[in-house]
Amino acid sequence: MTGFSNGVKGQESSSCGRKEREMTLIEAIKKTLKVEIRSDSPGGEYLEAVVTRKDFETLHSLLEKHLGPAAKEPGQEADFPKDIQELVDALGGVRLEQSFFYKQEKGRLIYAALWPWQSNPDKITLKSGVQ
Repeated sequence: MTGFSNGVKGQESSSCGRKEREMTLIEAIKKTLKVEIRSDSPGGEYLEAVVTRKDFETLHSLLEKHLGPAAKEPGQEADFPKDIQELVDALGGVRLEQSFFYKQEKGRLIYAALWPWQSNPDKITLKSGVQ
């Protein structure tokens, strides 16, 4: 069952007497944005999708809400802890024009990478997952 967010992390919302869990980042992206899904795990642990530039601000807001500020913004050099760098390398690295978000909580690592297309400036690839 898909829940909804009451805007407070870690709290549950109730509707009609039922308690529902807070929506995960991947659920929020799928529900809020029109995305072209490239790869999607059945358990919701990974999503690779293409979003358009017009949805960038909404996507960025969702990422900040769920993960906090970007660990690497476009135009900045990356400087990650070793375990995060290994994940970034497994994803294909992060170039200067790309951004990367992550959050470690409850023994899990939640991440999102945004890769603007060089061949089509209107498109951005999103890779998001939970480990």
